Amino acid sequence: MLAGVYGVVAFVTLIFARQSADVAVVWPASAISIGLPLLWRRTDVRWDAAAVGAANLLVNTFIGTPPLVAVALAAASATSLLVAFALFRLAGLSHATESRLRSVLTLLFVSVATPVMGAVIGGVALSLHGLTDPVPLILSWWLAEAVSNMILLPVFFYWPTEAHRARLAMRVDQRERERRKNELALASLALLCVSLLPPLLNKGGLIQLASVAMLYVALRFGMFVTAVTVAIYASLVVLAATVGFWPLSVQNELSILALQTQLVLTTLPALVVAAVTSQGEHTRRALDATARRLEFALEGANDGLWDWHFPSQTAFYSGRYREILGYSRDTHESFLAWSHLIHPEDRERTEKAFAEHVSGATPTYHAEMRARTGDGSWIWVLDRGKVVERDADGEAVRAVGTLTDISGRKTLEEALEHLATHDPLTGLLNRGVFERGLVRAGLRLDRHGGRVAVLLVDLDHFKSVNDTYGHAAGDLLLEATGERLRRVVRDDDLAARLGGDEFAIIASGHSASEFDGLAQRLCDELSAPVSGAGFEVRPSVSIGVAVATTGSQVGEDLVARADRALYAAKSAGRGTWRFFGGRQSSANG
Repeated sequence: MLAGVYGVVAFVTLIFARQSADVAVVWPASAISIGLPLLWRRTDVRWDAAAVGAANLLVNTFIGTPPLVAVALAAASATSLLVAFALFRLAGLSHATESRLRSVLTLLFVSVATPVMGAVIGGVALSLHGLTDPVPLILSWWLAEAVSNMILLPVFFYWPTEAHRARLAMRVDQRERERRKNELALASLALLCVSLLPPLLNKGGLIQLASVAMLYVALRFGMFVTAVTVAIYASLVVLAATVGFWPLSVQNELSILALQTQLVLTTLPALVVAAVTSQGEHTRRALDATARRLEFALEGANDGLWDWHFPSQTAFYSGRYREILGYSRDTHESFLAWSHLIHPEDRERTEKAFAEHVSGATPTYHAEMRARTGDGSWIWVLDRGKVVERDADGEAVRAVGTLTDISGRKTLEEALEHLATHDPLTGLLNRGVFERGLVRAGLRLDRHGGRVAVLLVDLDHFKSVNDTYGHAAGDLLLEATGERLRRVVRDDDLAARLGGDEFAIIASGHSASEFDGLAQRLCDELSAPVSGAGFEVRPSVSIGVAVATTGSQVGEDLVARADRALYAAKSAGRGTWRFFGGRQSSANG
């Protein structure tokens, strides 16, 4: 098929060339022989080159070219095809290449470089046959093929693939397609009208008006449509010049050179502009796709997006960001600034984390903080980000990040922490916290002096309450005891339930008399009646107190001494307290 198409085009071109200046203005057969294998996605074109050479030999033999010259011309045509695909591989170009400016400029370079070797072979063969200077022949051959390649190869390079047509169909609805067809028809009509001005007014210079119409096509319809428009326009101009309708007739080499130059200068800007437009459109679509993927990812992760520009001190906040904080989309950005949002207790820590990242000390920014919502309440959020752009001096220009509502996680963490550190029935601290509290109290005693006391509190006759009124009554008594303990102890004291009906307090003071007063208040408060459904309990407590004056005394031994004091209080009839050492209502201060 390639040999047949090439042969027909080559034969017609040679016939027209012989009727004019015996030199072709363009040589489309070469561009077609390169473009079709490219369109068919051939990688090995050696058989295609052989077919093109055979077709060229047959055509030249048919029109009477001497055999040796015909063989040389056939070799030149096959060489151009082989060189073209070698350059394509070297430049990394293929039919699937995006229509970016770099690829278009590379294609134009390949179009110009491809015919050089073939032009030398053909030009030398023709010069030897005619005993003429080979340089003009080489230049004519090269220019005819180069112009043809520049005009026709973009059509094959940017022929739409199935994937491209599918994407276009998804982006453009039926009404838009009809509108674009009508717009293209009007643009084509305008190009036809300005193309008729040079022959009608007999002014070849008016050919430049066509470039305006082609630039419009380039801006509106992309690379492929522009390439097709350029190819059709150039073919019609050459045909008009060949039949004498164009003001610049092709009767000598000088006029041929002028027409070739005009075609290149008229069509090349449209191809370059189409490449730039296509590159911008490709970039825009890629950015849109990236933005959509990011939006879907953020929506799936339930995150808000922020984008901070350092030089202008301006920011963008996504709709989800505003939604998390309870602000409307119309809320001014100043209400979303850190100075307004961050809880005072979290501000210093958060700003330090961000400053460390901006300075380059940390790879990313990460902070958990409380943020003020639109109704004035506070929620826990996770703020993460990264500096994505810096200037030549390394200063931050732009940072992008996300905001995540972690209130639920924080609530769960607090619940788990409370469960791990508190007694579930009374809400008091548990034994583990009490034991760690002893260690801290000993360290504090060494640093600040004073005294530390451990008070062990035991509910008297608790088992009889359970036996008489049931476990619900016993639980109610334990809950009431826990609540009363919280009311009696000071803010710096630690109250805990050790288990069963046993409670403990770690208290700090400067004299033993302070602990006398605390023990008395506990006895009075914890002895008040507790009423429930159908019952009333009048509890009493026994309390053992042990005091330490140095940090080394605070520990298990101090608890053991308090336990012995508690046993002494029970032995004394219950409902009272005892200090370790036998003293009751007072102790030496």
